[in-house]
Amino acid sequence: MGNYREIKKQLAKKEQELEKANTQTKQLDNSSKDINTILNNLKPTLMNKNNMVISNEDVQKIKNYTEDVKDITKTVRSVNDLNMAIKDFEHSAFEIDKENRSLKYEIELKDNEIGSLKNELSTKDKIISKLQTEKEKLKQELQKFKGFWYSIMNHFHKRICYDKDNNYKIVSDDLYKNGIFDNNNNEIANNIARRVTIPDENKQNKNKKKNNDTRF
Repeated sequence: MGNYREIKKQLAKKEQELEKANTQTKQLDNSSKDINTILNNLKPTLMNKNNMVISNEDVQKIKNYTEDVKDITKTVRSVNDLNMAIKDFEHSAFEIDKENRSLKYEIELKDNEIGSLKNELSTKDKIISKLQTEKEKLKQELQKFKGFWYSIMNHFHKRICYDKDNNYKIVSDDLYKNGIFDNNNNEIANNIARRVTIPDENKQNKNKKKNNDTRF
């Protein structure tokens, strides 16, 4: 746009030159009449009728007229060229402005889309945070349950295997029969060789044993 303003300034200057050229053109019109008069009054020489006699003064007038025409023509051509350039520039500026408006609209749409995505992301972050909090609570509850399960199994194991309490044996068998104790639980409760462990430890021990067997 800085170039555009500069071209506008040049155009104003050229318009002044054009106005000056118009004034000169009017003067040339008068000069043209004088030139025509000179040409019409030329007389043939005595030696050759195809040759005309003209004074040095008239020759100089014709030369001056010719130079004036060249100057004016040059000035007018310069202004016309600039006019064409400014029109092309204005068209380009219009197209660029239209494209800028289109891009601005697209950017606004993208900004709105980004804003919407940010809101969704914020909502999801809140949900994730809530789920993480609930997960921690569940982990704590699970840990409590593991401790409770460990205490129960340890108590059954002690009563049945060491104290030989038949009542606990009856209860253990009943729990196993009704599917409350699985094979692992039943073995822990009734096998003196088994160590009482929490379920995670059992799983880790099995995996560890499996990996050791695989090596061999």
